[in-house]
Amino acid sequence: VLKGEIEVGLKRQRRPEEYRRVLASCLEEVDRMSRIVDDLLTLARADMGALQLQKERVDLGEVAEGVWRSLGRIAEEKGLRFTFQRDGEVAVWGDKDRLRQLLVNLVDNALKYTPPGGEVRLRVERDDTLALLTVQDTGEGIPPEDQERVFERFYRVDKARSRQRGGTGLGLSICKWIAEAHGGKISLESEVGKGSTFVVQLPLLAP
Repeated sequence: VLKGEIEVGLKRQRRPEEYRRVLASCLEEVDRMSRIVDDLLTLARADMGALQLQKERVDLGEVAEGVWRSLGRIAEEKGLRFTFQRDGEVAVWGDKDRLRQLLVNLVDNALKYTPPGGEVRLRVERDDTLALLTVQDTGEGIPPEDQERVFERFYRVDKARSRQRGGTGLGLSICKWIAEAHGGKISLESEVGKGSTFVVQLPLLAP
């Protein structure tokens, strides 16, 4: 794709604004390729056991609130309602950076696939011995036949639309790995036309 964009741009003399459009498109493709390489390296290192988690006491509410604040502008620009709710301190023993990566991936997906006027909800709560992270949206939803496969590497429900939105097909695989590396799991409930809910369950750290 990148080579084709450049070749088209060089075929004839163009106006400055046309060159800017070609360069902007090339930059988007470079960014997408960089994300793919980074994600592949993460998964490859995880497969080899070379990716060590730097575990400490982590308040998931604080991590989630940081994600909510940092991605709030994207939601606002897209015309989405983005809410956050936390149930006091919800602490786990984990790698703060990886847990943030998990949440960013889930929220970013929800924002991408929810149309203007929709809503994305981020919630952190306790349930007996579990810490629960929930990302819920009123987006397009995922067909039942695809729900079992969304955590597979490179699997994309709608390949064309996912590519347009910068998807790599690796984000949910990384989320699954992060959850399992923390002794937890991730699940999905979705209905086409109504939206999706991803829930991450992690062992709750005793006070």
